[in-house]
Amino acid sequence: MENVTFPDYFTTYNNTEDPGAQGNVFHIIQIINIILYSITFILGFTGNGLVIWIAGFKMKKTVTILWFLNLAIADFVFNLTFPLQITEWIMDGHWPFGQAMCKVVFTVLFLNMSVSTSFLMIISVDRCTSVMCPVWSKNHKSPRLALTISLTIWFICFMLSSPYLAFFDILHDSENRISYCIPLYAEDDDTDTMRYKTMIVVRFVSMFLIPFSIIVTCYSFILFRLRRTRSLSRSNRPLKVIITIVLCFFCFWFPFHIWPLLEVLNVDLNFTVDMIVSHVVYCIGFFNSCVNPIVYVFFGRDFKKSLFRSIPFLLEDTLKEKDLSDTQIDRTVMETEMESYD
Repeated sequence: MENVTFPDYFTTYNNTEDPGAQGNVFHIIQIINIILYSITFILGFTGNGLVIWIAGFKMKKTVTILWFLNLAIADFVFNLTFPLQITEWIMDGHWPFGQAMCKVVFTVLFLNMSVSTSFLMIISVDRCTSVMCPVWSKNHKSPRLALTISLTIWFICFMLSSPYLAFFDILHDSENRISYCIPLYAEDDDTDTMRYKTMIVVRFVSMFLIPFSIIVTCYSFILFRLRRTRSLSRSNRPLKVIITIVLCFFCFWFPFHIWPLLEVLNVDLNFTVDMIVSHVVYCIGFFNSCVNPIVYVFFGRDFKKSLFRSIPFLLEDTLKEKDLSDTQIDRTVMETEMESYD
């Protein structure tokens, strides 16, 4: 392959600089990505599928359950794109699925990444309002409101991702025998570069900067309130859960968004290093789609005892526990507030 431009998550493979060395690096990356994408697909498809089955069909639709159900749906749909991406990697970047699938698959990919981060943000806001304003939260929070918010999030994220429907298209090689699914932002180079950098900045702000800032702020308020109610002195489990949530979000998404931003900032990078790191950070970001069910299980009460039970029962028990633990926190805060009124 010569002078072929892959999508931005593939980075650019160009034979003009030491083609032998770059070709070897590309093939190593190709093998690693196929393996990692396959692992992510298996874990994410299974884990999120179980969460959807249990939260969607086996449990009462509380506000908390609706948040986690939407999060699981976003991650599950995201995982459905992996077989096509794996096929693309196996075929050295060739896209055999046609123009329509090219546009739909990669729009869905970015849509569900945006939805996933948005619901992680909403979950933190919901927990914060439940702890900081328990009376107001009890009086105003309802499954109908949660459903309305969920639909709004999906719509806003779709609007933010819709430009990819126009940008992604099929490009054929010089012999018109191999098709590549790539983002074509414009015909002239200046406009193409400007639109590409704009999409990178919008993605960074909407999918990382805003959600992460809100998540950190909300959980900081929660920790402050829990310390006041002495909940942390009785158990450090809430602290562990909060730290894990924040660290997972940061570790998975910060490298994913910051590395393309370096190109926007015109940071001069070695081509081979850029190619390797680009694929590493995308693999890390994509792996986040299968982490949430693992976190549910890991932080379930009596985890060691539950290991001997069925996985569906374990997930259902953990989801129920989240509602119960949230309710207990709310009761503690409400009792504290009532005492202050007296």
